[in-house]
Amino acid sequence: MIAVSGTAVSVLSLGAVNIVPMPAEMKENRAVVQLPSDKLKVYAADPALEPLVDVWAEFLGKPYRPGTEKLSTGFTRIVSETVLPKIREARDMSAADIRLDIDRSLAEEEYVLTISPEEKVVISGGTAKGVWWGMQTLSQILVQSAASAGDGKPLSLPGLYVRDKPHFSYRGAHFDPCRHFFTVDELKTFIDIMALHKLNTLHWHLTDDQGWRIEIEKYPLLTKVGTVRKETKVGHINDKEAGYDGIPYGKGCYYTKKDVREVLEYASARQITVIPEIEMPGHAVAALTSYPWLGCTGGPYEVWTTWGVSEDVFCIGKETTFDFLEDVLDEICEMFPSEYIHIGGDECPSVRWKDCPDCRKRMQEEGLESERQLQGYLLHRIEKYLNDKGRKIIGWDEILEAGVTPTATVMSWRGPEGGIAAAKQGNDVIMAPNIYFYLDYYQTADPKANGEPLGIGGYVPLEKCYSFDPYDRLNENTKKHIKGIQANTWSEYIASFDHYQHMDLPRFSALSEVAWSEDKTSYEDFLSRVTASMKPMYEYFGYIYAPYVFEGIK
Repeated sequence: MIAVSGTAVSVLSLGAVNIVPMPAEMKENRAVVQLPSDKLKVYAADPALEPLVDVWAEFLGKPYRPGTEKLSTGFTRIVSETVLPKIREARDMSAADIRLDIDRSLAEEEYVLTISPEEKVVISGGTAKGVWWGMQTLSQILVQSAASAGDGKPLSLPGLYVRDKPHFSYRGAHFDPCRHFFTVDELKTFIDIMALHKLNTLHWHLTDDQGWRIEIEKYPLLTKVGTVRKETKVGHINDKEAGYDGIPYGKGCYYTKKDVREVLEYASARQITVIPEIEMPGHAVAALTSYPWLGCTGGPYEVWTTWGVSEDVFCIGKETTFDFLEDVLDEICEMFPSEYIHIGGDECPSVRWKDCPDCRKRMQEEGLESERQLQGYLLHRIEKYLNDKGRKIIGWDEILEAGVTPTATVMSWRGPEGGIAAAKQGNDVIMAPNIYFYLDYYQTADPKANGEPLGIGGYVPLEKCYSFDPYDRLNENTKKHIKGIQANTWSEYIASFDHYQHMDLPRFSALSEVAWSEDKTSYEDFLSRVTASMKPMYEYFGYIYAPYVFEGIK
């Protein structure tokens, strides 16, 4: 027995391997495979897999932030002193401890992992994606083995056979730098955390009322004016006595095109697709402040200093609005190769459109009977524009109310109901229900008493996340339209990356298993695996995680 972060951990034995998400098939045996304590030599049998060796070496060999610190949010982060052997590329297969290979009989993200005395460790995948996810499974086994062996000791791995593949092709995490900004390095760490959980799609929310965060060369005021708000709401929006901090926020807080290329390259190397979101027609105050002619009233506007929903939105009656949106999307499509572009579509009041002569004229010309149909006009027109460029759209579930096209993908956030309705009418769906997977909600029933950092409200404990059934109330014909699951973390009340991680971990573990594993286990079994596997991983890498569930707090 040894102690890791104050917890007794047994030497790995039969039945002691814990993997999250739960693999489709896993068999242990009594064989033992010894690996060295200094260097693990990895051989890529297929040249396409050689880059994975360097990425994995960087991933495992450079913990995010080792040490023990007391955080301002009131909880302690303790990082394991365990140090894994360094990863090195092997040019000779016979000298390798770990062999990577392609098996084209496997599906794209499927992998087979075997640990045996004859071949040591072999990971085969249908593509590099499958091999990479197999390497993430092996990462968990190595950390557990290193913790059991002790610092600097040779690793003893149990004989093992794992065959695994994801149930959903879309396994997403949303990242919001608009309300509070996060650096490229912090975003890279977020991508590493995603990879650790076998998540494969980053939804990058880039524009909102409180800040425009992406460089658009044709419209330089978006990042000169639209990034900066004069101050920020203090405390919770419901705290009427809190006021504002009086401190300008956001100067220089945006991503350049060079930054985007760097992030995309980093994500691609970790088998993660990046989908950008440009909000329309609501959540547009930062853009209106930059170019007031985009709004119905002409302004003046001011980048929002508080949270919530603004009545100032894009004017749909003016052709110049569409010129702007198409120009922006042209540059977005040049930057991002993703099949999908997220166009928002949520929380858009129609107050300004009712009194706008340009919008009234547009409605008359197009035969539209309501302002909501006016929003549908914009969505259809933008979708056609992107379709002509070979792209598809995703929008929040409010696009259903605007008259969604059959080819749009609906991201259901107001509970699962929007996704159910969309699937029944034949639209593809990403389930991201707030009551299960909004991770800016609190994790305990009494957040103040438990010392939780500030959240938007609500209560989504780990067990609630894990209980989500994406197929609830759907039949076999409609289930096929559910393409995946996503967790959203909005940053109104999250001003630091430490806080961001605290909200996501360990709840990403539940997201991971709901999205990956076709057959979940009991919550009790899941929690035991998270405790034995993911908690040591978080500690090894130095990630911030909420400790409540591990301390028995509900």
